[in-house]
Amino acid sequence: MSALIDILNMTGQLIAILNPIGAIPTLSIYIINLETEQLRRVYRLVGISVPLLMIIFAVAGRYILQAFGVNLDAFRIAGGVLLMGVAMETLTAGGPRIGTVKEPEEFVLVPIVTPLLVGPGTITELILFSAIYPIYEVIIASLLSAAFTYAVIRFSQPLLKMLGSNTLKVLGRFMSLIIAALAISMILTGVTNYVKSVMHT
Repeated sequence: MSALIDILNMTGQLIAILNPIGAIPTLSIYIINLETEQLRRVYRLVGISVPLLMIIFAVAGRYILQAFGVNLDAFRIAGGVLLMGVAMETLTAGGPRIGTVKEPEEFVLVPIVTPLLVGPGTITELILFSAIYPIYEVIIASLLSAAFTYAVIRFSQPLLKMLGSNTLKVLGRFMSLIIAALAISMILTGVTNYVKSVMHT
């Protein structure tokens, strides 16, 4: 039961940071004039690359921290600051800045998959999770959140038509508030743990 709660907790946090609903207006800019076969390639690339990147960072995350000798609480504080930046950018600009439109395969990987979906915030969370929870739990949470992200992206056009771009932008900004709250929690936890470690030395 404890493992299930951990997995559900991680999945919820990852979905909030991936924020696929908030990515729909940006994605629609790129795919609005694509043919059916091109759309299939877009969805297929998202379905493969998002979970693949997440699993890579989930598996390698703890080793990255060890290799660079980074303290977990210091990384948690830095990650919280980074997440806050992502949240503020989404609140003020509606999402990360994007460049000019490219070929389908190119724009799916950059900027849609990364940094719009699997961005610095997602990577930070995966590295933190891999240092705290059993790796199989992190991988399951990654796959669940990636599956949810794929479903949202796959049905993005019906959602866009049904809800409208303004509604989706509002939902995206609401998710950014969740991200900001997670960021504050990470910073407070990191600072608290650091202060405790200093007081006990």
